[in-house]
Amino acid sequence: MTTAVIDVKTHSLITTIPTGFSSSSAFTPDGKIFYVANGSNSNSVSAIDTKTHSIIASIAIGSIPIVVAITKDGKLVYVINRDDNTLSVINLKTHSLISTVLTDEQPEGIVFSPDGKLAYIVNSNPAGTIIVMDVSTHSIISTVSIGDIPIGVTFTPDGQLAYVTIRDSNTVSVINVTTHSVIATTTVGVQPNVVAFTPNGKIAYIAISNINENLYVIDVKTHSVIATVQIDGDQTDVAFTPDGKLAYVVSNFTGIVSVISVKTHSVIATIPVGTEPIFVVFTSDGKLAYVSNSRGKSVSVIDTKTHSIIATINMPFNELSGFISFTPDDKLAYVVELSDEA
Repeated sequence: MTTAVIDVKTHSLITTIPTGFSSSSAFTPDGKIFYVANGSNSNSVSAIDTKTHSIIASIAIGSIPIVVAITKDGKLVYVINRDDNTLSVINLKTHSLISTVLTDEQPEGIVFSPDGKLAYIVNSNPAGTIIVMDVSTHSIISTVSIGDIPIGVTFTPDGQLAYVTIRDSNTVSVINVTTHSVIATTTVGVQPNVVAFTPNGKIAYIAISNINENLYVIDVKTHSVIATVQIDGDQTDVAFTPDGKLAYVVSNFTGIVSVISVKTHSVIATIPVGTEPIFVVFTSDGKLAYVSNSRGKSVSVIDTKTHSIIATINMPFNELSGFISFTPDDKLAYVVELSDEA
């Protein structure tokens, strides 16, 4: 039950912080505070001062907080509480609970629109809904019926559309953010997982969690599949470099990161990393990629110019290595521990 802090310049572990098993965490826009959802072992979230790496507040909220997100203006923290179907709203200045909102059954995720005015909450109940919230009032303004077991939602960079992966129907639904209505449904591979957009918003890559599937490439203008990319193993995460020229795809089963040229939608390199990698994140300049190896309890550091591992950082975890977040200045990386039961 630990959060580890890494010095990105030296790729070395500098301290650990006792927190809960976390499936989600977030920095404030200025990087001064790091919020961790403490998951099943504690119905709370922790606020960490990134200068001292110390917990400055622990806020009691709902049952099994699993997702934490901070508003674009850095004033509020939204936390999804899975077991009591609620959203907790926390004032970041006072670290106090100011509101609790009832969601639909089985809320699993929350994403803010690029302008920060809206929050989309994913509810993975069999009916499948997206709840749309007005961030200024914490009120629900729309509910979008979306399909059986939605997994995640991602906004286009311009904020006009939201793509939602629907696991059991093997589709991606496209929502018009102005009308909060589904305007297109695209069939992809079995068990779509993660959506990532190129920085210009023209192309979407759809990671597929089924071990025998390819990665899907969608033209955002037409919402149609224009290519598939053969990946060795399942796809647990996909991310684009900041310049949009490359995509890194993580395969948990094979322990490999595949590097894709976005120009040709083809694999140009494969990088063996640790045991069961699950997440990848780039520094803001795109020069480094950090990959979290869940059962390897380590972080692989990749030079994106050479697509080679330049460091492996062992994590002091009893269970799994989880999400990685960089401070806005890229000086530190925080890695949270996941529960093996998650």
